[in-house]
Amino acid sequence: MVRLVHIEKSQEHPNVDPTYAVIDASRYGDESGPADILQGMTREKLGDWLAREGLAYSAIERVFAETQQSGSASVELPLRFGPRIVRAWFDTVINPLVRSLESELALLRRQNWTFSFRTGKCDLIRQLRAYLESEAWANLDQILEIDPPLEANTTHHDQSVEILRDAVAALHRRLAADPEFRSLCDSLLTTEKLQELDVKNPTDIFGAYSESDRYDLLAQYVVNNTGELSSHYTTAKFWNRNREMLLQSMNVPGINNHSESALQAGDQLSRVASALLGQLRNFRDELSLRYDVPLVTSTVR
Repeated sequence: MVRLVHIEKSQEHPNVDPTYAVIDASRYGDESGPADILQGMTREKLGDWLAREGLAYSAIERVFAETQQSGSASVELPLRFGPRIVRAWFDTVINPLVRSLESELALLRRQNWTFSFRTGKCDLIRQLRAYLESEAWANLDQILEIDPPLEANTTHHDQSVEILRDAVAALHRRLAADPEFRSLCDSLLTTEKLQELDVKNPTDIFGAYSESDRYDLLAQYVVNNTGELSSHYTTAKFWNRNREMLLQSMNVPGINNHSESALQAGDQLSRVASALLGQLRNFRDELSLRYDVPLVTSTVR
C-alpha cells in the first residue's frame, strides 16, 4: 500500500540553492486523481517532509542524488491514514466481510445455494455490499480505491455470485416443471403415503404454501441439497422421510446438465471467495501490525 510522489528540482536559478516542488498523487500508484502540490521547498524542508512521511534516510539521499542528476525523481510513500481509519475499516467492512465469506464458503462446500424460489436469489450467498450495512459502503469504496487487486477480486466475486444465481434459478425452473419430478412428488403425497407419516392431508405439511407452490418448494429443497430438517419445520416429516428419493431427481436426463452447470458455478465462486478471503486477511494483518490496531476489540460483538 503506497502512494506515488514526484519531486522536481527548480532549474530557474542554477547559481543559488535549489528549491523543490512535490507532486503527491495520494493514490495507490494511480495518478489519475487530484494531487497535492507543494512548491518552493528547500532541501532541508524537503528532507524533513520526506522523513515525516515515512521515507528512510538512505532513500532520501537517493532522491536528492537523482534530482541532482536528472532534475526529478519519483518515490513511493505509505498512504496517509492512521489507526482511527483502520479501526473503522476493521469494524465496518473487513471483519464483517471475513465472517461472511467464511460462512459463504461453508455453504458452497455443502452445495447449499440457499436459493429461494420466492425471491429468485441465493439468499445467504450475496454480492459483497449486501453483507454490509449500507452506511459502511463508503468505507468499502475507500478501501477498494487504494487497493486495485482487492477491487478486481471483489468485482470477480460479485460476478461469480450472479453466475451461480442464474445457474441455480435455471436448474430450479427446469426441475419444478419436470413431469417426472412432479409425478414423483404426487406419488409421495397420496393419502396412503401421508398416513404412514401420521399426516392427514398435504396442508399439514405445506402450511401457508399454496397448492401451486408445492412443486416449487420441494424443488427448492432439492436444488439446495437440503439436509434433514428440524422438527419445527412443518415439512420436516415429509422431507426427512423422502429426502434421498427426491434428491435422485438431479440425475434425471435433462436436469442433470443444469445441475452440473450449478456445480461448476459453485466451484468457481468457491475459488474466487477463497482467494478474496485470503486477500482480506492479509490486508487486515498488514494494517494491524503497521498501525498497532487490534484485529478485533472486546466491544465488537
